[in-house]
Amino acid sequence: AAESAARRILLGLGFPMAWHERPSSSFSGGWRMRISLARALFIRPTLLLLDEPTNHLDLNAVLWLDDYLRGWEKTLIVVSHDVEFLNSVCTHTIHLHERKLYYYRGGYDSFRSQFEAKQTERTRAWEKQQKTLRALKASGKSRAQAAETLAKKGGKGAEKSKKGGKGGKEEEQKQPVILSKPKEYEVRFHLPEPPELSPPYLQLCDVSFSYEQGPHVLTNVNLGLWPDSRVAIVGANGCGKSTLLRLMLGELTPSKGEVRQNPKLRVGRYSQHFVDVLPLEQTAVEHLQALAASHGNSMLEGVQKCRQQLGRYGLESRAHVIGLKHLSGGQKARVVLASLAASVPHVLLLDEPTNHLDIESIEALGDALLDFKGAVVLVSHDARLIRRAISSSSKGEIWVVGDGKVTPFLGDMDDYQQLVLTQMEKMMEGCDTRGMKLQAVEGATTTEALPSKKGRMRAVSNSKRQDEEADEDEDEDEDEDEDEDEDEDEDED
Repeated sequence: AAESAARRILLGLGFPMAWHERPSSSFSGGWRMRISLARALFIRPTLLLLDEPTNHLDLNAVLWLDDYLRGWEKTLIVVSHDVEFLNSVCTHTIHLHERKLYYYRGGYDSFRSQFEAKQTERTRAWEKQQKTLRALKASGKSRAQAAETLAKKGGKGAEKSKKGGKGGKEEEQKQPVILSKPKEYEVRFHLPEPPELSPPYLQLCDVSFSYEQGPHVLTNVNLGLWPDSRVAIVGANGCGKSTLLRLMLGELTPSKGEVRQNPKLRVGRYSQHFVDVLPLEQTAVEHLQALAASHGNSMLEGVQKCRQQLGRYGLESRAHVIGLKHLSGGQKARVVLASLAASVPHVLLLDEPTNHLDIESIEALGDALLDFKGAVVLVSHDARLIRRAISSSSKGEIWVVGDGKVTPFLGDMDDYQQLVLTQMEKMMEGCDTRGMKLQAVEGATTTEALPSKKGRMRAVSNSKRQDEEADEDEDEDEDEDEDEDEDEDEDED
């Protein structure tokens, strides 16, 4: 029973049965993080602490973890930037704000509405006090005298404190306090409208691809991108999502077929491999200036305009003039997003853009992508971002990668979530170590399952292809490991 339970957890987190007997030392950093998570779930501790548990998971594994933790009967404390995950698993929220902890009932959305109501009240109180202070100062009182007057009247601005007196007794004293204006943290991303270009932007015609004479990762893929395309690419880890993006970018040459691209097409790429897209010896301002000049973007002429652009993307001013190699992962992420706007792209290819961003920045990104006038291709484990940027658009599509094919999904994000959970549950039924055949978790999204949205599981015994693609994906996870601690500090600030 214990081994069966362990296998179910490993399957849910994306480990094919063929990998269950491998030593932990044979896995890359990202997969070891999943092993640590599986261990924590398996021992069912009285108190489970999870710090960004979704960062190293693909969408299918996040959907399974979400469903699994909803039935968690013990105490769970989780830190996460995945709003949909927080709304689903949390019954209470603790908010660290201005060096204090505040407690709220409900998930993130409930907390947010309560917090905004409190901020509105604080703003009104501050405005009322400022009006009173202006009137007192106009009558000839100094700021200190005006504060004393407020305290004596017992109005807003008087705050009680306690000090120890003789004999250990405490006496209440009123201290005049001038309310500070509530700080608002707001992030706004803007993506400029791309220059006109005749469609289609990009096409894959009967494309097949394999690594070094190995089995085909993708077979006979036919797809196209148009000016209003909104595409979310989903599928289990190792199924070929990263390979598909690299084929679109021209980084890989098809083993068969053709990739057609408008010669004037500009592609903006967000990659977890920051070193692939950032000149690490330059500063953020220098990088934006060079991009703006090369793409004729007059909106970013001059140092000041570049700094304003970086500020809009949440990069603090001191980081504008530091070499990019010295920035944390979160800071580099903001530079990459700001540089996407500077390049004025026709197509945005985004591979897991949320890992280094806080919740407010993710929401701003979703709004910017929805308003963008070009094409968007998104790979993300954040279901809320997919709903916001892709599914809410009339042109939104979900492409499922699995079993070597890329297939449009006939449904929305809710349908896909239900399909994944149903298929995983079928896979785990009778999870018996004595007689269970080898299965791969990517079977949860085989093309046979898609048209009916009910699906049938197909056993996939060839783990070699999955190993190759998964290792490619997990190289990105190892990069995340290096910057993770720095990102936590930055997001708290």
